[in-house]
Amino acid sequence: MESRWIPLVLGGFLPALFYGLAGVLQKASARAGGSAPLYLIGFGLATCLTGIFYRQVVGDSTFTGRAALWALLAGVFFAAGAGLISTALIQYDASISQLSPLYNMNILVAVALGLLIFAEGDAVATPRLLVGTVIILLGGWLVTSA
Repeated sequence: MESRWIPLVLGGFLPALFYGLAGVLQKASARAGGSAPLYLIGFGLATCLTGIFYRQVVGDSTFTGRAALWALLAGVFFAAGAGLISTALIQYDASISQLSPLYNMNILVAVALGLLIFAEGDAVATPRLLVGTVIILLGGWLVTSA
């Protein structure tokens, strides 16, 4: 495999697979009588254990207070989103097939903030980015208009 593909597989394709499976399992948890708070507790515990395992596998124990603060803040936003998804699944019997394309529009937020905060404009082809954005928005509209 060419070295340029390794970060795309590790940081893109495999996480997409795992996040997709996580969404289906979140719906399974909701159908099994779970609650949003207990889902978040289980999810958080699993995240913590996975982090400990991952640290052992990778062997990297780099740590700074500032990095920990950003990580905790990211966790708060991720958990808030997961809690809201669980609430929609449990209290409103929402369809994961409709919710998933909507909450995965998060990429638009990440791309916009990456461009603004980290000045990643040189790393993207702007016309393609704009076309991709329109396609994502159309996809969200198509899914919700069904």
